Amino acid sequence: MKRGFFLTLLLLCTLCAAPRAEAVKISIEIPSVRETVLASGRDFYVAGRIDREGVPAAELPVDIRVEVAVAGLMRDGIRIPLRAVESRVDKASGLTPRRDIWFRYEGRAPWAKLSPDELMASPPPDLVYRHGDPQSFYDPRLKAAVTENGYAALIQGGCTKDFDSGYKNLYKDDLEWKYFRVTVSAVSGGRVLAERHVDVMLGSVPDKMLARFSPAAHMKKVTDFAHEKGYRIYGDPFPGYWFRGLDGVYEIPLRWRLNDGLEYASGRVHAVLYNIPEKRSASQEVEFGRIAFEGRLFRDDEVWFYFYDAGEPSLKYSAWDGEHVKEGRITKLDEGERLRFTRAELGSRPEKYFPTENAGRVDWNVYDSVAAAPGEAVTFFGVTPPIQPPLSEVEQNDDGTFTIKNRIAKIRYRFEEKSLGEVIEKELPTGLERCYDPRDEKWTSPSIYEFRHTITLPGTAKKRLYTVTVEAFDSRGAPVDGTEAMFYLWVR
Repeated sequence: MKRGFFLTLLLLCTLCAAPRAEAVKISIEIPSVRETVLASGRDFYVAGRIDREGVPAAELPVDIRVEVAVAGLMRDGIRIPLRAVESRVDKASGLTPRRDIWFRYEGRAPWAKLSPDELMASPPPDLVYRHGDPQSFYDPRLKAAVTENGYAALIQGGCTKDFDSGYKNLYKDDLEWKYFRVTVSAVSGGRVLAERHVDVMLGSVPDKMLARFSPAAHMKKVTDFAHEKGYRIYGDPFPGYWFRGLDGVYEIPLRWRLNDGLEYASGRVHAVLYNIPEKRSASQEVEFGRIAFEGRLFRDDEVWFYFYDAGEPSLKYSAWDGEHVKEGRITKLDEGERLRFTRAELGSRPEKYFPTENAGRVDWNVYDSVAAAPGEAVTFFGVTPPIQPPLSEVEQNDDGTFTIKNRIAKIRYRFEEKSLGEVIEKELPTGLERCYDPRDEKWTSPSIYEFRHTITLPGTAKKRLYTVTVEAFDSRGAPVDGTEAMFYLWVR
């Protein structure tokens, strides 16, 4: 009788314990479904949710182990991890402890102002180490963090192995040109409570977008265009650019720039020439910079340039029947084309350019001639894409950026009235500045691959037909192939 009682009691205890053991579920949200193909040798984050079915982490502490192995071998039942990263949660709280986060890391961006309390909401796995052992900060096997409802880990593929890492002491080979299986395990007391996996290809993304992420109207058009065409927009956080679960971004500039730039060293790039400044721009200093460093900017089969046919994502203008709005279309430059006019605004225009205001009277096709009244100003808008300078003029900086020292810098206009023998020449610099806040005209957004040129020809009562020829020159004053254009300007 006693024996039966104890067997029953043991069975009940087992049944009660089983749900706790099976109560953990995990997901993999990063890499996302759209971003399981990455550049060869890249670092990447693995992150997701931990669902303990209502049980607090303190009552059900689990560590997260992330392993990367060759996918083909895994499918054959052979599990040889090439990378293994594992967290070490505090057994009392079930979370990565505050003492194991290196908040004073000097590689962070000086503008990353998130406080330790704010970072603890979702610690960047890059900052994990073992308290009391400063050298452990450089151990890539420790870069995993666990919160109440989630986890994150950093997997190093090789492109940042020379940067604040003991990578070379641990790994012989980079993660290159192969399918890998990423397995995430929830572990407690040596037991695996839950496991998920995702296959990732480290090779080359065949088609990817390059575009400024602001303003919002522009980004929406770029996103819609990319989804329609099946081109990649990088939405998952780059290692060193952590924002998941935070109210801001924690940046390690050198890490994210090396990873970001690597993506643009291969595959076809679809670059939208809009609102890109020369400084403090990942599009220019990292992505175009890496493309130029690889000598790819002249390759029309590898880099495709696009522009808005209206010069803006959308633009208000005036017609005989009132105000209208023209939606800009993302349009590809022809092969070898290095200059394109997008529109001409007719009449007096403000000195500062406000793209959200009415553009007035507009000629949307410069190439089939432009007509203006005598003495009336004509403002030409257009784009000039990057050019490939000699590699000696592409400087690789210590902070992961590049300085491109040559581009299309000026445009020469030649107005010729052949019947009168009249010739007028004007040289104007490329670039324009957009103002978005009429209350603060000092806040501008410069763009180096666009231009806005206002030209007023001498007023006269006599009708004139000017043949306008255009040519552009680089920063050294040399003419640039593919920039030649011709159209007519009627003054009547």
